[in-house]
Amino acid sequence: MKASLKFAGMSLITLAILLFLSSCNEESRSTKAESTGKPSEILVVTGKPLWKSSAGDSIRAFFSGPAVGLPQPEPLYKLAQVEIDEFNRILQPHRNIFILEIDSSFSAPQIEMRRDVWAAPQRVVKITGASIEGIKSIFEQKKYEILNLYDNAEIERQQKLYSKSLNIKAIELIQKKFNLKMNIPADYYVAVDKDNFLWIRREANKLSQGLILYSYPYTDTIAFNGNKIKAVRNQFTELFVPGPSDSSYMIVADEFIEPVFRSIKLKDELAVETRGLWEVRKDFMGGPYISYTFVDRKNNMVVTLDGYVYAPNEEKRDLVKQVQAILLSFEFIEK
Repeated sequence: MKASLKFAGMSLITLAILLFLSSCNEESRSTKAESTGKPSEILVVTGKPLWKSSAGDSIRAFFSGPAVGLPQPEPLYKLAQVEIDEFNRILQPHRNIFILEIDSSFSAPQIEMRRDVWAAPQRVVKITGASIEGIKSIFEQKKYEILNLYDNAEIERQQKLYSKSLNIKAIELIQKKFNLKMNIPADYYVAVDKDNFLWIRREANKLSQGLILYSYPYTDTIAFNGNKIKAVRNQFTELFVPGPSDSSYMIVADEFIEPVFRSIKLKDELAVETRGLWEVRKDFMGGPYISYTFVDRKNNMVVTLDGYVYAPNEEKRDLVKQVQAILLSFEFIEK
């Protein structure tokens, strides 16, 4: 008999009702099992013939593509495929699930995107179509939306983890200087504190992660120009982020690879996300960084929240996601 997956035995109507009730009842949502699985990993639930088809090829090619702004190529996500019949209670709590199914009764391919179906936090995407080409077509249309769904889930999980132990003094300092509330994990400490600048660090045996926060008065939209964002970062890091040797300092490493700038909406405000590489002038250190630049309109200030990673000979994709999760925890403080 042909295997079929309706979210592990639930009809779509029943599933919709359960999801609606869970979204209306935060207490019931809190009773869901904790999601499992490794960071940046997607469990693909489908049969081998479909997974080995051109549709599977497209999905693998997309998620194995390089993450932006890293010094060495690393895939967006790692994929692990299991058969539909193998998708049991042990695997259902996985953090990121992608279900692919051929069903000849579908006149047009359909995509469903759900959250917290079997665990929390969890994202489940299901594509059903009558043919391989139909599945391939709808994936091509929706692949960046799917990626965004999984990315947001990874950020949410990391923020939930960090919220359990916080550096209250650093949080209060950010609130005072930048009119922002941002959760800082307890293992980060304030390294440099200036009028409109903070350098907050985490130092471990083999790696460093840091947050660089700074602001300056807003005059015009040139603040969103990539060259301006890069120049301002260099000005602040040259002054306040020294390297390990005399007269060394952090700068943007753009000699061979330029930073990538992307306009986004962030907390209902226009912002620019930057992903690039940094290095220490007059020394041998470097790594990736990510930043968000926006305007605090209440105080008419340009604010940049920046996170960087130093981890020689280590993979850096998930380390960047960790600092990204801290940056994106910010909220404007209403006064």
